[in-house]
Amino acid sequence: MIYAIILASGKGTRVNDGIDLPKQFRTLQGIPIIAYTINSLLKINRFDKIYVAIPNGYEEFMQQIIDKHVKDNKNIVIINGGKERMDSINNSIDAIVREQNITEEDIVLIHDGVRPFVTPRILNDSIEAAKKYGASVAAVAVSDTLLISENGDKVDEIPPRKLYYKGQAPDTFKLKLFISLLEKITPEDRKKITGTSQVCTLNNYPIYMVKGDDINFKITTKSDFIIAESLVKERDNND
Repeated sequence: MIYAIILASGKGTRVNDGIDLPKQFRTLQGIPIIAYTINSLLKINRFDKIYVAIPNGYEEFMQQIIDKHVKDNKNIVIINGGKERMDSINNSIDAIVREQNITEEDIVLIHDGVRPFVTPRILNDSIEAAKKYGASVAAVAVSDTLLISENGDKVDEIPPRKLYYKGQAPDTFKLKLFISLLEKITPEDRKKITGTSQVCTLNNYPIYMVKGDDINFKITTKSDFIIAESLVKERDNND
């Protein structure tokens, strides 16, 4: 079995544009971002179940989005997320274990609800890498010069750019392996986690990089919304 978890329980506070609606529910050309993300995953037709973790109180709203904007929606499960990323992951994993008979070969792919432009190639490569290595993360090489500054004022060091990559999503794992890694995470470690791949690094377990794509960006700021809106509009005009 191959499962997907879409993390969509954040509030989107970094957008800071005065709109009181979590960013995953905001629309691009009239369609909520989360619907684009779900439909991007459905394009590869490989997921037995897709679990969507959302904020408490938005269950009916999310179901309406799925009913209206997602055609092949019979294997989508809505669950309550949590305050932090790891809380939503744990809730999703608990739901899978509770509802499914998991095996050693099962795969779980974890994706951000506000990365709507993930490509079929990234999804397929992530699954195959997880099957081979146990754990994978999508990443792209850093293109800008990096500056290290202790005080945020003067530059202390300029590291070699070729050593650095930007982690994206999805993060993909053999499911039982991922559960075993989660069980070893301490409360102190949980506070350090900003990306799912850290579950591996904090356990000294190797995670392999899959080539990402600049189009697979996370919608976080006002400018990201402008870019995303333009991309959707251009795509709609070319269809």
